[in-house]
Amino acid sequence: MRRFPPEVIGKVIKLRKSGRSLSEISRITGVSKNTVYHWVIGIELTPLQKARLHKKEITCGKKGLRKAHKIKRAKKLKWKKGLISRVKQYGEMVNKKSAFAKLICGVLYLCEGAKYPSSKQMIFGSTDPRLIKTFLCLLRNNFVIDEKKIRCRIMHRYDQDGEQLNKYWAHITQIPLRQFYKNYRDKRTKGLVTKKPGYKGICAVQYNSVDLQYELQLIGESLYLIKD
Repeated sequence: MRRFPPEVIGKVIKLRKSGRSLSEISRITGVSKNTVYHWVIGIELTPLQKARLHKKEITCGKKGLRKAHKIKRAKKLKWKKGLISRVKQYGEMVNKKSAFAKLICGVLYLCEGAKYPSSKQMIFGSTDPRLIKTFLCLLRNNFVIDEKKIRCRIMHRYDQDGEQLNKYWAHITQIPLRQFYKNYRDKRTKGLVTKKPGYKGICAVQYNSVDLQYELQLIGESLYLIKD
């Protein structure tokens, strides 16, 4: 066990009597906090000194909490960047004309598209502009389509401005406004206020081709493990 000279012990006791915290004493003298504790355990602090230390504990606690949050945010950011780096290759593959991109398009259609034979034209709908944009990019890159035959219909809540929504979705889809059908305004929401921020209604992209529709559907269904 390490032995300390009397003057060090005396300094520790003096600092404690002056109202210093264990951490402060340890930092000033170089003596471990645990050793300091055993040397000063019998020293009674004044109410004013106790109040000062309590306030300091709260302040240090807040600083420690902010530091912990900062470290946590940094770790989370590093984690996200690592995952983004690992999956970046898939985005690059999808952006190119390929069998893989065609497969992804079919899978998206299987999830969000109208199915044959209940419907006999391609209809793909979503409230997510990223999904609509991605589907159209895959469709345009990997299938032969006539841009003039693409149609779009926006279904939205009663209190929303249909004209503004059409302009928004025309920008997202790169489909001219002249190729938009009349909006569907949901009468069930009449008198109700749209509270969800950023809600732009449902965008339904349509293409009058049962051949394209069924091809997309079959591409998606090709992944099924259990066949009929």
